[in-house]
Amino acid sequence: MIQVKELDFSGTTIFCGVDVHKKSWRVNIQDSEFELEDFTQNADAVLLHKHLIRKYPGATFKLCYEAGFSGFSWLNRE
Repeated sequence: MIQVKELDFSGTTIFCGVDVHKKSWRVNIQDSEFELEDFTQNADAVLLHKHLIRKYPGATFKLCYEAGFSGFSWLNRE
């Protein structure tokens, strides 16, 4: 018999650092102890949001990025 357990990150804070560029973003994801992921994705806030809620259901997210050339505008695009 195969047991399937759903992931549940309730009570866990996931920290997400984003290096913002015009066409792509470098994303690093960690919890309080470990680096969980490091990847590059298209510059798309909706895509990042979908990734986070799919991979870390129930988690609380804290996101930071270097404002650089884009200021705060990328957060308000969607």
